[in-house]
Amino acid sequence: MKKLIIRALAGLLASVLLVVGVALVGNMPNGKRTDGVFYQASGIHPDATLMTVNKQSVSAEEYLYWLAYDCDYLTSYMGSVDFDAAVSGSLTYGQYAQEDAQRTVVLYAVVRQWAQQAGITLSEESQAQLDAQRQQYVTYYGGEEGYAQQLELMGLTDEGFQQINQVYFLYSELYKAYCTAGGALRPSDEDITAFAQSGGYCTFLPLYWSITGDETTDAATLAQAQDAVARLRSAEDVTAAYLQIAQEMALQASETGETAAAQDLDTSVAAVLTALAEGQVSDVVTTANGYYVFVGQALNTDAVLDKMFNAKLDAMRESAGIRYNCRSYDKLDVARFYTKLQTLRSQLQSANAGSSDTAPQS
Repeated sequence: MKKLIIRALAGLLASVLLVVGVALVGNMPNGKRTDGVFYQASGIHPDATLMTVNKQSVSAEEYLYWLAYDCDYLTSYMGSVDFDAAVSGSLTYGQYAQEDAQRTVVLYAVVRQWAQQAGITLSEESQAQLDAQRQQYVTYYGGEEGYAQQLELMGLTDEGFQQINQVYFLYSELYKAYCTAGGALRPSDEDITAFAQSGGYCTFLPLYWSITGDETTDAATLAQAQDAVARLRSAEDVTAAYLQIAQEMALQASETGETAAAQDLDTSVAAVLTALAEGQVSDVVTTANGYYVFVGQALNTDAVLDKMFNAKLDAMRESAGIRYNCRSYDKLDVARFYTKLQTLRSQLQSANAGSSDTAPQS
């Protein structure tokens, strides 16, 4: 899940959307623990309730882990980062990191809540995989002591790290229950059809050629696209012909094709696809960036279910009610926090001479 959040800065900025229902309150537990690099870097007790999501507590330890994760990512992507500097308008890098950490902990919280509401827990297989994953870390870092040293660098207890990792498996269990035939959460066929129709979803086999702006080159490219149309229309097995052409063009392709909503497509492409029958080959479609040829396919219900699942999860995250513990949260200054955190990590690494300086990431 979080791996999906690793992305280029332009994509990062495009994703910054404040979750609705945010409020600052002061009547949440402030915690008592004084261990770990997060407490030393922020002055916030790791067991404090830093925020609630739909009244479910999120610990400072979990939030600060994701905040540090985002700061690490920005630093690795950009080099040195001034977290007080503006990244876009009045938004600073520090504020961006805070908002992205918020979005992550909210996502994790709603996954936990959805699983609880649905009565879904980890299967024996998932629990075994989670246990095996922990053992892999222990082995990689040379035993329990080395593993504990890496967790110390991350600012997490073993229990906290496992609770974070557990969400990946809960997500998988929810996905199976929602998207598998006979799954406990699978929508009705009528609901799937209604979702597909409302979004204008269609499934297709695509071919694509870039437009360069050079008249001679683009004329030759257009001729290739038109030749592909002719080959597809004359083929006895259109799918096989499509896969052959895609291979010749070094395009990644499969016979399952792609499924997309009309609103996510170029208007000229959407107009063609919505009118394309199964097995029908389109004419060459010209857009500002390239030439396209499509083969119509029967709607891929599995792909629609995947999009329904993610749309539901997005809606749950964006409608979540969030409250922050102002007594703890107001202490947080990202630039100071991350500077101190880097210093503390350096000191720990020196103290743990001989251990790897790479922490396990979820």
